Amino acid sequence: MKTFKTLSATALLLATSGMTLSAQEVAETPTPAITEPAIDAVAIRVNGEDIKQSEIQAMADMMLQQAQASGQPVPPAMREQAIKAAEDNMIIQKLVTSEVAAAEIVVTDDEIEATIEQIKTSLPPTIDFDQALAMQGLTIEELKENIKDDTAARQLIESKTQDVAEVSEEDARAFYDSNIDKFAEEPKASASHILLSFEEGESDESKAAKKAQLEGIRAEIIAETITFEDAAKAHSGCPSSAQGGSLGEFGKGQMVPEFEIAVFSQDVDSVGEVVETSFGYHIIKVTDRTDGGTASFDEVKEQIIGYLNGNAKQEAVGAYLESLRKSATIEYVTADAPAPTN
Repeated sequence: MKTFKTLSATALLLATSGMTLSAQEVAETPTPAITEPAIDAVAIRVNGEDIKQSEIQAMADMMLQQAQASGQPVPPAMREQAIKAAEDNMIIQKLVTSEVAAAEIVVTDDEIEATIEQIKTSLPPTIDFDQALAMQGLTIEELKENIKDDTAARQLIESKTQDVAEVSEEDARAFYDSNIDKFAEEPKASASHILLSFEEGESDESKAAKKAQLEGIRAEIIAETITFEDAAKAHSGCPSSAQGGSLGEFGKGQMVPEFEIAVFSQDVDSVGEVVETSFGYHIIKVTDRTDGGTASFDEVKEQIIGYLNGNAKQEAVGAYLESLRKSATIEYVTADAPAPTN
């Protein structure tokens, strides 16, 4: 059955298999092209049900295509990981499908239609629903069947977390106290600037003239004969001039030292004295600044509780899926595969 990208239990199962590489492995390995699906032979049997090599290859290629679409390189080592992850996920899908059938989970037409509406509203403005179906190679009936299967699987998975106890405030507090370093907040500032850039080999006299020009611009801003934003658009040599000189928010270590010292020392909303850096002369207006420190427990309590609850549910789902695998008869049919397990 073809796969449509919905909010599905399939996505949950895919998330249980890691496909990570070190930065060095990614950097040193060229990106290969996605290969064609392998020959349509049986690769694995799960409780007597076949998983074909073409199904595994199709899922692995989908993972790799998603990685490529996000701009991530796809070295050969990742291809191997994708095949292994696809095998594991196909096994889990077979086991979950059997459990869904045994549990007699019913998915209503209203639930299916609601998911279709969710898909429609999430599509980019340039792609309509029929185009999206065509891009996936699906008919509407195939999509509905996929949604039905995915929804039933999700309901089964969610049922395995119903007895997971909610994390208490005391648990959250203990996590906070044990991980206090994770809640450190670096000093940040938002600032705008006007830059008169240096040219290569520029003379001291020319630089002095630019400094005098910028001091004059600063005086006009302070006298309110022109706004900082308009002055930046008219005079600044930085691309930020298009945004009135705004550099947005940044932390320490992101700007050259002279610029950083000025930003984190001058008064907020004031137009500071001319600052010289390797780029040229600047005048800076700090629009906001936070001194950093450590977030209080009350500030992050709900975030911690949500994180710990999510972890507890993930562990419950992982234990359930592992129990399904341990009780199943799994036979690897390929010549170099491991022996059957049960």
